[in-house]
Amino acid sequence: MNLSKTLLRLLENLLIMAFVVMIAMVFGNVVLRYLFNSGITMSDEASRMIFVWLTFGGAFLVALEGGHLGMTTIVQMLGLRGRWVARLIAEGLSLFCMVLLVRGCWLQSSINMNNLSPVLGVPTAIFYIAGLACGLGIGLINIVTLGRLLSGTLPPDQLISGAESEEMAAFEAHQQERPRS
Repeated sequence: MNLSKTLLRLLENLLIMAFVVMIAMVFGNVVLRYLFNSGITMSDEASRMIFVWLTFGGAFLVALEGGHLGMTTIVQMLGLRGRWVARLIAEGLSLFCMVLLVRGCWLQSSINMNNLSPVLGVPTAIFYIAGLACGLGIGLINIVTLGRLLSGTLPPDQLISGAESEEMAAFEAHQQERPRS
């Protein structure tokens, strides 16, 4: 297994462990409050921080797999040149959004580095660092994809990016099953 797959597997396992920890803390806190009228003070704050990291980490993993929702039905109707242009526009706009995200998270991180959370006492910049990491990761994916697109090394079957919504897939399957009159 190469280094990138090992790092990807490590990130997935880290997110799974964080999710399990978050569930255990929230469930334990609910049980303690319901049964014993007490709770774990740091549970809410730590769970919130873990949830933010899970959200941004999951967004990065889904972007890496090309699984974010897309307008695949419309892009499939385009010819090869139209698909190329649509992918170029999508990657360019996504990169622009990641630049804005990284810039905003960088500014907020530096502002909030000295603001400590009330219970855990960690800098609240940790929330914005999650967005910073995600924005850098997805931005790098955009740059690599744009490079492959512009150099002509992106295969034609990869010009359509994203996943169609489950409702659309179910609708299309239903339309194919119906007898035409």
